[in-house]
Amino acid sequence: MDKIHNSKVDSWLMLLVVTLALFVLLASSLLAISGWALLALVLLLLAAVLPMWILMSTRYHIIGDELRVRAGPFRWRIELDRIDGVEPCHNAALAPALSKERLRLQYRASGRDKSAGTGRYVLLLSPEDRYQFIFDLGVADPETFDPETGPQTE
Repeated sequence: MDKIHNSKVDSWLMLLVVTLALFVLLASSLLAISGWALLALVLLLLAAVLPMWILMSTRYHIIGDELRVRAGPFRWRIELDRIDGVEPCHNAALAPALSKERLRLQYRASGRDKSAGTGRYVLLLSPEDRYQFIFDLGVADPETFDPETGPQTE
């Protein structure tokens, strides 16, 4: 299976990042004209290019038995059989999720991650179609899962 899910992007976040990028572009130009070219370049890269890169590239790619998460220069690789659960959440923590409508993915460290040990981890994601993403991961039963409230038990 080879599926790509783009991150859902909240409009307020899109507006914020684009406005910030334009402001930083203007400030960097003024700094460069004033002889502070190196500072202008650093400011431009960190405060305009990086957020735009993250905004444009955040996606979740399911390839075979692995989930690959990409957000600008940041990358995660999670083996599907190490995923312990997925549930809806509205956590505002920094994560490769560009919307407040998020999924909390709980997983165990993989054997190839030497620094991780045997810990348990959480990654917050915000796929455009949460329902389809969960089923593409193969971690939920279509009969008992509600993408708004999580697994339903009787």
